[in-house]
Amino acid sequence: MKANMLENLVIENFAIIEKIDLQFEDGMTVLTGETGAGKSIIIGALLLLTGGRASSEMVRHGSKKAILQAVFSITTNQSLLTLLIQHGIEADDGQMIIYRELNHNGRSVIRINGVLINLKTLSIIGRQLVDIQGQNDTQQLLNVDEHIQLLDAFGGDMLLQVKSAYQSEFLEFRAITQRIRKIQTSQQEMTQRLDLLQFQQQELMEADLSLNEENDLLDARGKLLNYKKIADRLQNTQFALNGEQTGAIDLLAEAMHELQEIAAYDNTYAELAKTIADSYYTAQEVGRDVDEQIGALTYDESELLRIEERLQLIHGLERKYGTTVADVLAFQEKVNAELATLVDDSFNVDKLQVKQNSLRQSLRQKAMRLREVRQQVARQLEQDVNQQLSDLLMTGSEFAVHFEPIEGFISSGSDSVEFYVQTNIGEGMAPLVKIASGGETARLMLALKTTFAKQQHIISIVFDEADTGVSGRVAQAIAKKMLTIAADSQVFAITHLPQVAAAATHHFLIAKTTEHDRTITQVSSLDESGRERAIAMMLSGDKVSKTALANAKDLRRQYTKGATK
Repeated sequence: MKANMLENLVIENFAIIEKIDLQFEDGMTVLTGETGAGKSIIIGALLLLTGGRASSEMVRHGSKKAILQAVFSITTNQSLLTLLIQHGIEADDGQMIIYRELNHNGRSVIRINGVLINLKTLSIIGRQLVDIQGQNDTQQLLNVDEHIQLLDAFGGDMLLQVKSAYQSEFLEFRAITQRIRKIQTSQQEMTQRLDLLQFQQQELMEADLSLNEENDLLDARGKLLNYKKIADRLQNTQFALNGEQTGAIDLLAEAMHELQEIAAYDNTYAELAKTIADSYYTAQEVGRDVDEQIGALTYDESELLRIEERLQLIHGLERKYGTTVADVLAFQEKVNAELATLVDDSFNVDKLQVKQNSLRQSLRQKAMRLREVRQQVARQLEQDVNQQLSDLLMTGSEFAVHFEPIEGFISSGSDSVEFYVQTNIGEGMAPLVKIASGGETARLMLALKTTFAKQQHIISIVFDEADTGVSGRVAQAIAKKMLTIAADSQVFAITHLPQVAAAATHHFLIAKTTEHDRTITQVSSLDESGRERAIAMMLSGDKVSKTALANAKDLRRQYTKGATK
């Protein structure tokens, strides 16, 4: 069993499916059955579980909700495990359970390993899980923007090293180019900004604010404005402490003396005497401090005027640059930093341009090296794909990687890359995205899938009737290619071709029945006898003839013998 695969799929109340619970294994699995039986519905459910958009119409008629669940084994898929961790999803046991609930009112609930996620996250994760290829759904391969990424992945570590060296220098070149452009395109704006910053810097520098200055000034102003009140209260305090006969200090001394006279008779009296003594000495110290404050107390009208002017300046700066002195000081630091940058830029544009030119020359060399390596990889890719096309009996078909130089540099290099094909001799090469539909398209996509399977690291690849329009020897060739892909990725194939069905490792038969006036889809895992009969029906129709059954057995024998060799 593969370490990475789809193990289980549960579908409940989805379209015409009431409930099915499918267990899968590695290798190649085919799903066969009559048209409309529900094969594509199963694939549609898998698509929703990997990021597809849903609608309330998908809920089975008469049901409140549809439930879809897939269990993937991802034991050795480190990139996927890392991706899950990035989204806060644990998968310590190497298993990932995707649960999606579709309600008839249009609401949807999505969970991975119990963690609630949105559709965007599911889509990001789902791209590494399942790739569904149908007659009109070729995903990455028909997306021109993906071609250069596929080519680079095919190139492996060697190309990656060259690409990384280029991209590292490209980022530096882009940063310095943007800086120069910003300076040049906003010269007038920058000059105005420079003037403003210089004014602000000068104003704040001359103010020379300190962090606690405002509070200190407010305290000093309060003393000067309340000079008479403070002086009167200090004098009254001094008199209360040292006044003749009624001074508190003398009274405390007298009380202390009286209690000390009786302290020997009782511990309580001794404690009282001690308390009074402490108060007496404290009052003496306070008295001396009050005397010092009276001596230091002065009134200076010019100092008051200076404080008022200073506070007015501070409050003005606070209105302009912040609500507190701390805010103003922070703004000053910001001004100094921005001014330093602008001044540096304004005087160093020439230096920046010299560095830019040097980087341009170096980047051009790295881009040329990247092009050379890519072209080498492209030749190998062309050789591999064309071999696959030959194996698929596409005589006259040719695959090529087209390079188109671009002006300047982009993150991927100095070229655009697009896949071209020729499906028939004499038709000429044309972009892959413009190829005709049909059997040739199916085989071309299969050839590309086979070539890229290892690089993409996709867990499961689904071929949804991708073999339509072919038969005979071509069908056998397609079957062999699907088996080749199944060596690296789990393969599912919906097919009407007996050759493909016979080649598969596992076979599910999809059938549609009617119960209680309701259509129900049933899925059966076939044993060898069941497989032979199902293949015979694909050969001859509902009535299985002895000849058809013999042919079915012969088809199966070809692949079972090949598997045992």
